[in-house]
Amino acid sequence: MLKRLVNWLALTRSEQRVLQFLTATLIVGAGIRWYQQTYPAEQKFDYSRIDSSFAAFRDNLATPDSTRKKQIKTGETVNINTASADELKALPGIGATLAARIVAYRDSEGEFESVEDLQNVKGISKKKLEKLKPFVAVQ
Repeated sequence: MLKRLVNWLALTRSEQRVLQFLTATLIVGAGIRWYQQTYPAEQKFDYSRIDSSFAAFRDNLATPDSTRKKQIKTGETVNINTASADELKALPGIGATLAARIVAYRDSEGEFESVEDLQNVKGISKKKLEKLKPFVAVQ
């Protein structure tokens, strides 16, 4: 009967193999679905809460308090003429190297006359200066 159907449809050998594969896939999929409905999983556990708690714990262990960067809060300003390198590192986009450059520039050239003078420090572009303006002052 199957041979008559194949002859009637005039399938090539490759087409017959594809048809057999699709039929087998359909049968296996139906069997898996039947098994899952007949024998449902006992209980599914949501690990997301535990994973996020572990990630927070891991992050706290990885960065000791002494090396953790302090962030300046909105509304606070840092006087760039008197700030230490550690205080400058609290500014957004300022790391240890750039803070050291600012202090070195201030020591060699004298106090900053305006906030825009920060652009004279290597590594501070106009874009970075715009981000820093709300947080820095010259007094």
